Amino acid sequence: MDPRLKRLIQGQGPLYVATFLFEHTGRYYGARIEHACFQGLREGLEALGLHPEGPLTFLPYRDSNGVVVPQPGESLTQAIYRIDTERIRNSFALLAPIYHTQYDGGISFEVGYAAGIGLPVILLLSNYFQYKHDHIAEPQRLPPLLELLADDVLCEGDFPFSGLDPDPQSYRELIEAAFERIERRVREVVRELVLNYPGQRVVPDPPARPGYAFLEFGGGEYEYQLIMAERAQRELEALGWHVETARRYEANSNDSLRLGAEQDFQNAVTSELIVTFGDGPDMNPESGAIQGYLRALGRKVVLYCSSTTRLYVGPEYDMRRNLMLTHSADQVVLRLADLASAVGSPAL
Repeated sequence: MDPRLKRLIQGQGPLYVATFLFEHTGRYYGARIEHACFQGLREGLEALGLHPEGPLTFLPYRDSNGVVVPQPGESLTQAIYRIDTERIRNSFALLAPIYHTQYDGGISFEVGYAAGIGLPVILLLSNYFQYKHDHIAEPQRLPPLLELLADDVLCEGDFPFSGLDPDPQSYRELIEAAFERIERRVREVVRELVLNYPGQRVVPDPPARPGYAFLEFGGGEYEYQLIMAERAQRELEALGWHVETARRYEANSNDSLRLGAEQDFQNAVTSELIVTFGDGPDMNPESGAIQGYLRALGRKVVLYCSSTTRLYVGPEYDMRRNLMLTHSADQVVLRLADLASAVGSPAL
């Protein structure tokens, strides 16, 4: 029996359900998805004649924030980060519902972290649109680096774009039917995962190239990313670093977009130093996923985030970015002008 399947049965390695947590709709959706995962796990185990001895799912916030006890020297958010990453490392698999036009940076980190330890990663899409890049004919369902890290992508965003019945009750029933379809699909996929568990992948961990720095500033999807990356590149090259910059969005075809994402990924995992870009309303999801993957490999990551506003709940949660991103970085640099002094020269 696969060790992770055995731990699932023993209640020591539940399936990790990454969810939006900052507002009620995300928590509601996450709770419904988690229940569908629970049903699928139970059905799969019953089909194998196995009987679980403990919890089958782990839902962040519910299962971490509510029971967290910081260790000496830890803050509350550091303790949550420790518990959540420990749960991912011991998990059976990770399922992440991702939606909206800006995917959650914390969820993206968890996707990358799970992929970085070789866990099966299932992404659940519920957007009814795709992405259409100016120079690429075929629409994309996901940003390319997220597509690269996923083992399975469930596209369940079908919803009428026009011709809706104006009756309020009919509209509510249509939304509920969409929820039920998503839950049914999740339950079926998770059940199949139990019955045909692929096991933990061996993750390539190539040696880092001494003196190489990689700038993951969003891949150049926006002009300002390239402008900021060029400035950071000059700063680091002046210190003696050999600098490479993510440029996947310079693609002009579906194939070149995929190859660009693969090249950016390869450059990231083989660099001694990685700088991720945290500016914007939320961190770029691909940058967040790369940061998670590299943290799983134990690589050095510097997060540049110049935000003058923070996510604030009280003294126990006062963060410029999602706690998973803040606490996984070796350093957080608030000004681009301070990047060089924070990083220093390569130890060649």
